[in-house]
Amino acid sequence: MRGCLPAVWRMPIPTLRRGRVDTLEARLQRARNEGYARGAGEARLFKLAVGRDFGRPQALDWLGTAIDDGRTELEAQHALEREIEAWDMSCRIAFMIAIV
Repeated sequence: MRGCLPAVWRMPIPTLRRGRVDTLEARLQRARNEGYARGAGEARLFKLAVGRDFGRPQALDWLGTAIDDGRTELEAQHALEREIEAWDMSCRIAFMIAIV
């Protein structure tokens, strides 16, 4: 029995499969989409809170606060700087378009 090997059961190694594509291009597109959604949502909140009579500085302050909060969240998630910049610009664009 010296030459016999014990029975080895092959068990699959658990792996994490990602449901989405994590290429840089896909990550940047996802950041843009999330930025557009956040900017549009912040614009809706801004309009509800302030109404139609608002000044440009007031809108820029609101947007600046939203951008700072979003950047903090993305940095905590270890997002790439390019992703953060894509999110930032998309959020700004959507906000400005929505409040006009």
